[in-house]
Amino acid sequence: MNKLRQFIFASIVSLYSLSSLAASLQVAPISVAFSPQEKAKEIWLTNTSERPIRAQTRVLIWSQVSGQDQVNPTRDLVASPSITEIKAGEQQLIRIIRIASQNTAVEQTYRLLIDELPSSGQADAQTGLQLLLQYSIPVFIQPTDSIAMRNGLTLLNQVNFQYQNQQLIVKNNAKSHIRISELTYINPNGERIPLINGLVGYALAGQTMRWDIPESQKILPNGKFEARINSDGLAQMLPIQ
Repeated sequence: MNKLRQFIFASIVSLYSLSSLAASLQVAPISVAFSPQEKAKEIWLTNTSERPIRAQTRVLIWSQVSGQDQVNPTRDLVASPSITEIKAGEQQLIRIIRIASQNTAVEQTYRLLIDELPSSGQADAQTGLQLLLQYSIPVFIQPTDSIAMRNGLTLLNQVNFQYQNQQLIVKNNAKSHIRISELTYINPNGERIPLINGLVGYALAGQTMRWDIPESQKILPNGKFEARINSDGLAQMLPIQ
């Protein structure tokens, strides 16, 4: 991964954390999903501060290689407008437009990056620094055959879960992503131990991802793991193999 891509992912602010902060630049929704036939989607930028905010929007293709997230330039989708200034207390509509025809047999994945741009007079009076936000919004073009659900829960029959050496290993054989959050360990005595609150990560279609489990947590044989998958309302047991 080149330095630009490393910087982008290193500087991404967690959307789950931002939702609880009084950020001056707010974004809704925080995830975008195209149906196979849709050509455009909308998001809104809201300036809750008392000064104008300038922002840049761009779409990058998102892939996972050897367990690492990567983003690269793409012409498949564009964000319009790409540069905008939002007056205090106002909103700006951003349209995400499909330019190219994508393969809908497998989900296509992108990231919409929204960068707050520096402006004069914004620097902190004492430090001279400007604290600028960056949002990274997942964008999905759904396949014609997505992961099925039953009784409000995502079916995991196409996903392989393993635990090895303080790592949760997920091999996603489905044609669309899974998002894992709220990972909990249930020890043989039935005690529930939260491992990762909030977002654990995404496993894109056909990819294998690994996530470290805190070393402070002792994982015993015959224990179980539970997590929320995608936007399911409830957590479910992970079928560890």
